[in-house]
Amino acid sequence: MNSDEKAIVILKRNREDKGLDVEIPLNISANELIYGLNKGFDLGINMDDPKECFLRVENPIVLLRGEKQVKDYGVRNGSCIYVRH
Repeated sequence: MNSDEKAIVILKRNREDKGLDVEIPLNISANELIYGLNKGFDLGINMDDPKECFLRVENPIVLLRGEKQVKDYGVRNGSCIYVRH
């Protein structure tokens, strides 16, 4: 995987959280990323409820959800991903 296919993002549970640097692939769907982060970090996202199955992103400001690839949302190094809870 070359550097164009991955990004180092900051995963935060809320705005006050300092966050964790996480390297993520950009060539997977948003749902695959949500599933992986949810399992890996025990985020408590209900994957069966489409209303809960998303992540908020800053830099750029978007909602990650669905089958669109992560790179198509413009996620890049330094993007902050927030868990909704």
